[in-house]
Amino acid sequence: MKDFGFTGGRPDPHTFPTEGLIAASEKALRKLGGDLVNYPGESGYRGLRELASMRFERREGVPLPIDNISITSGSMQALELVLGTLINPGDTVLTEEYTYGGTLGIMRHFKANIVGVPMDYIDGMNMDALEAKLAELKRQNIRPSFIYTTSNHQNPTGAILSLERRHRMLALAEEYDTRIVEDDCYGDIDFTSTPTPASLFKLDTSNRVIFIATFSKILGAGVRQGYFVAREPYWGQIHQNRWDGGTSALASAIVAEFFMEHLEVHLVKTNAAVGAKCRAVVETLEKHVSDLCTWTRPRGGLFLWIDLPETTDLNKLQELASAKGVGYSNGSAFHYASESVKAIRLAYAYCHVDDIPEGITYLCEAIRAAQVNSVDVAAGD
Repeated sequence: MKDFGFTGGRPDPHTFPTEGLIAASEKALRKLGGDLVNYPGESGYRGLRELASMRFERREGVPLPIDNISITSGSMQALELVLGTLINPGDTVLTEEYTYGGTLGIMRHFKANIVGVPMDYIDGMNMDALEAKLAELKRQNIRPSFIYTTSNHQNPTGAILSLERRHRMLALAEEYDTRIVEDDCYGDIDFTSTPTPASLFKLDTSNRVIFIATFSKILGAGVRQGYFVAREPYWGQIHQNRWDGGTSALASAIVAEFFMEHLEVHLVKTNAAVGAKCRAVVETLEKHVSDLCTWTRPRGGLFLWIDLPETTDLNKLQELASAKGVGYSNGSAFHYASESVKAIRLAYAYCHVDDIPEGITYLCEAIRAAQVNSVDVAAGD
């Protein structure tokens, strides 16, 4: 039986640049040589920090401050360091109503009180709702530790926070004296030209934004090369909680050597491949369940969100899909309060493009077969 893996934020394995990385490895080893006996330091390999700055400049028109960039083991270590510094047990944090489960897990680990803010699937977090939540908290004498947002190609919905909402979020953070953690780990995965507005970090004029990104989502999850950017006093505060001796300088040097020469070409190639897979998913859904479901239409990123009918038996759907080798993620995993949600997330980049129509057809058949009729629902009540 085939494995139709629509789970996990994995890039396209069929465009992984094996030969290019082999060549980059030789260059990196010859350049570093015996220096690799030393610890990389808390900020990490400077060459990769320079690349991160250049990457930001490619999108935003301005570089990142290199001395404020710290390399981490993927964006998850960056999140763990940043959130662990900002959250004291019992602190309140605000985030999109639907948020990556790993981020929610870190927040729960640090015993945060998570407040979900309603959002839409196009423009992201609703600013009127955010203002209402902040005002309500202020009446309770609660100042939230921060607002967390995945501003570009949001996980799980694919929403892109609009420029108007970015400006308003910054204004609200200023008014209510809180910070913003901007997670931009999918920022370069674009299916159309310039679909994303200026970053919150670029727009910030009052040092309220900490920026997180990664190279893993445009190269490979196993590469584990992420980073955060924070100005003082946050940079120093975050590093007080870091004890790992720094991220692998060899891995960082290899990624830097490869992307210094091939970033643009690589993004064109991988984004074309991932975009084609996304379109294959959408076309198959339209063919088979357009009368039952609605779904997002990603402008980039790795994920598509499907709202299922309220009559869907989620357990039956899981059983039927698994029997055909189809994997997906349940919507409840992304709800800030872990509530049951009649929705699923598909990660479309990993599965081979030729297998997508077959796998999504099986999923559509499972969705249809998992519907409970009104008589059954009444009997269950």
